[in-house]
Amino acid sequence: MSKNFRSIYKDIINNRNLEDRIPEFLRMAVEKYDTFSTVRLALNYYTFYEIYCDEKEHWASKLHEHINKINSIIADAAFQVRSDEEADKYIKQTDEIRTSVTRGMETLTLFVDLFEIYEYALNRVEYRFKDMDQLEDDEEIAKEVLRYIFDSEENTVINDRIREIIGQLPIRITKHKYFDYISDSFHELVGANEDILATYIYIIRSCAMLDLSQDLKDAYPLLWEKKERLEQLNFKDITKEEYEAAILLVQEAVVLLEKESTAYYVLIELVNELYTMLLCNPYREVELAADNKHREAALHIIRSISSAFSKDKQEEATSELLSSFGVIEGLQEDMEYDILSLEDVLYHLDKHHREVVESLGKEKLLNTLLNCKDLHSGSLFVELNNSGSDKIVDRERISKEIKVLIKELEDKFQSSDRMIIRAIMANTMDKMPVFFESHTEVMEYVLYSLNKCTDLAEKYASLEIIESIME
Repeated sequence: MSKNFRSIYKDIINNRNLEDRIPEFLRMAVEKYDTFSTVRLALNYYTFYEIYCDEKEHWASKLHEHINKINSIIADAAFQVRSDEEADKYIKQTDEIRTSVTRGMETLTLFVDLFEIYEYALNRVEYRFKDMDQLEDDEEIAKEVLRYIFDSEENTVINDRIREIIGQLPIRITKHKYFDYISDSFHELVGANEDILATYIYIIRSCAMLDLSQDLKDAYPLLWEKKERLEQLNFKDITKEEYEAAILLVQEAVVLLEKESTAYYVLIELVNELYTMLLCNPYREVELAADNKHREAALHIIRSISSAFSKDKQEEATSELLSSFGVIEGLQEDMEYDILSLEDVLYHLDKHHREVVESLGKEKLLNTLLNCKDLHSGSLFVELNNSGSDKIVDRERISKEIKVLIKELEDKFQSSDRMIIRAIMANTMDKMPVFFESHTEVMEYVLYSLNKCTDLAEKYASLEIIESIME
């Protein structure tokens, strides 16, 4: 952090000389976000290009559509300051791409949950066709599990371990007890805001395969076909041949999903950096940007990758390109503290000095920089321009949501194999708040799960996974 930036930071945080300091800060914030995003775009664009060259033949058509649109915007809009009208046009296009990429990632998440459930179920029958060693006494196993869970003084660590173990123990609770757990977990959200409730509902529904629609089939017909074949399995009477064919289906799906998900994660980072650049464009000082050697080196990299994409041909990096990478090497890490400091000041201005910002005619710029802040938050897919809902969830609303969810789960269970029902329970219970009040309750649950599991293959597989977790 430069002396000037440190001085501005201290003055604003301490509410001093705001009329002079706020405009200075906002100009500096534009320059820093613009440089940071341009450098990160260069690095991510190069990474994405390498992945593209290696994996493009395996990607779905929608992913190629996103790439083509982004390449078009980069080629047309990333290298010069635009008028407000043109900037708004490209920002709108980028926002639409970002929304579509987010929806695409949600689709992939639904498929990931689906195949995790079938992987769980298939894992529980694996040892019907393999030799098993002698298992320890249930109580000794339970004691070992408890030692692992509570071998920490951090409650967050303990709770994470409890959820992790619950997700792998044999499920032997009744549907009624499971629905009680669902209900109790929702009642903990009384008094929370709508956004938290909506997020929790989304997680539980996805993990329970309740949102499998025609859109998923259209997006990934090959994955949908695998899903339909897996739905035909009868886990009670599954043969070795059926098991081996099914596990191969799941493995193929996992490979495809890993490739697509990796591409989408790099893609959203790319989109976020491009978005930030476009947001800063109308406010960037041309003379200052021209003197920025790091920005110019990053733009050279972006131009080179853009050209390579247009040729659709992988090329060796030129000496000029390698030289540009040398110029920006380490800058991203060097700037991270400045970016965190920017976030502190932006938050302070947003919460405490809106009126001063408005009196200076800088409200639009502040809102733009708050979007830049969100685009560099820990959540890659964060919704922009979302101030969040202030509406508080009451018991009546919670009861309504519980009723709807449990009805859909009951319908789902009616048409599902018992092993899939257990997999759904496990996949959702490890997302719930911990519902145990003491060490004793945890011990009782672990022992109950082990004692009630008379399927040795399922028990053996569960404990094998738990042992790997505890290593």
